[in-house]
Amino acid sequence: TLSKRTFRKQWYQRRVRGSNEELRETLEVNVCAVHSVTRAFHPLLQQGAAHSKSLGKVFNISSELGSISNTCNSFTTAYRVSKAALNMLTRCSSVDLIKDNVICVAVHPGWVRTDLGGPNAPLSVEESCRDVVEIIEGAGREHNGMYVRKGLTAEPY
Repeated sequence: TLSKRTFRKQWYQRRVRGSNEELRETLEVNVCAVHSVTRAFHPLLQQGAAHSKSLGKVFNISSELGSISNTCNSFTTAYRVSKAALNMLTRCSSVDLIKDNVICVAVHPGWVRTDLGGPNAPLSVEESCRDVVEIIEGAGREHNGMYVRKGLTAEPY
């Protein structure tokens, strides 16, 4: 088996090189799967919102690397493209689902110390999770279709 370090290095190298296959795989995980899950849960979100007289909520975990307006290099192209596509999916879903009292919000969780984020990331997993829970609890109809970070601060698409 591969060591964790070797695995991360190989994963990183594949993502940076950005073959068509890697792009397809990354889009499948970060966009197509999210779309499938949202569609599958739509009836339950709709039913929950109707019964509780509150909003149903869909939060898609994005990344600042998916911001088109903030892009200044091609580092991890497949990942960036997939997160930009996820942001568009979130925006499109927000238009479709709001009629059922379901909001959709894209969330940048911050740069987090994980296998993907690396050891130099400033946020622990626990800190990021606290921030995301605050976003989930605080989001309202006015945040529908937005791309946000900690404190429900709007991020540029």
